[in-house]
Amino acid sequence: MTDDIRSSRGVGGVASTRGSSASSGTAKTDIVVGIDGSPGSESALRWAIDEAVRRGARIRAVLGSCAGEQPPTVRRSAEAVAGPHDEEALAWAASQILHEELDAVPIPTGLDIVEEVVDASGTEALLTSGRDAAMIVVGTRGRGLLHRLRIGSVSASVAVHSPVPVVVARTRRPSDDAEAGRADSSDSGPAGPAGPAPAGPAPETEADTVHPVVVGVDGSPNSLAALRWAASEAALRGAPLHVVHAWLAAIPLPFAESSAEILPALEDQARHVLDESIEAALGTSETTDTRKVREIDVHKLLVAASATRALLDASRDADLLVVGARGKGGFAELLLGSVSHQTMLHSAAPVAIIRDV
Repeated sequence: MTDDIRSSRGVGGVASTRGSSASSGTAKTDIVVGIDGSPGSESALRWAIDEAVRRGARIRAVLGSCAGEQPPTVRRSAEAVAGPHDEEALAWAASQILHEELDAVPIPTGLDIVEEVVDASGTEALLTSGRDAAMIVVGTRGRGLLHRLRIGSVSASVAVHSPVPVVVARTRRPSDDAEAGRADSSDSGPAGPAGPAPAGPAPETEADTVHPVVVGVDGSPNSLAALRWAASEAALRGAPLHVVHAWLAAIPLPFAESSAEILPALEDQARHVLDESIEAALGTSETTDTRKVREIDVHKLLVAASATRALLDASRDADLLVVGARGKGGFAELLLGSVSHQTMLHSAAPVAIIRDV
């Protein structure tokens, strides 16, 4: 990096700025991203940079590190030069980890990034720095099945307690597409003799593909807030918006035998909820660019499945999955229950969690 870095000491930490912005105070358009030197936080940083470019926003890259609670990368770096309990070494290591992670990713010309090391836990640092921001972006922890059982305590805590939108960002793993490819080819039959591929149009590349923004709704205030936010995101990306309502987790046993009569009524009711949600959220859009939001391509997805299954299936190839912090009916478990936990763990797409405030 050749950008000029101006440093200033503030309350609770050290802040420095890359780019042209001289202010280190939080603006309502800022994107706050959590940094800890892990692969997950690098994915979060890359996602935040792309989002900041779309919005014309500034990034606040925040690393929380305090006595007794530092990211593992900070502890290891401090141990290498002094010791795990040396305060000066820990402070140096925290600043170094933050600088190194920012230096490791491409930063577009003109994008302002405020770097801040905060004397607080990772959760407290992000919640404090991000309380007035446009959103907080966090990463997932580790790789592989065992690590995927947890998204990380900081990410989970921020998702639960933040009053502003939280995005749990991830980079699509090559194994996701490889496994899907193996599944798709399992019924293709025996392979024939090798030969030249037939002529035809060039295959569509990932860069050419416009992936949808997917949002789950149930008519609750939080899900309507999620729908409005998702519509704005779709407009920013020039992407279609897929609105999902899951209406059938299971039929209670006493009514199972009469399901043929119950199902049509449940489906009609669910369709009404889906239609009313879209009208309530987008018919009188409160976004700053109403025209663009109303011009997006909206697809209604009424799914007879559990909320978790519906969202994971619908978002398999999505650019972003958006859920309300808490819902009712098919989405009752959001945010504090199994649905949000499962989507944050297993969604191939980044997951945004929205509150109606």
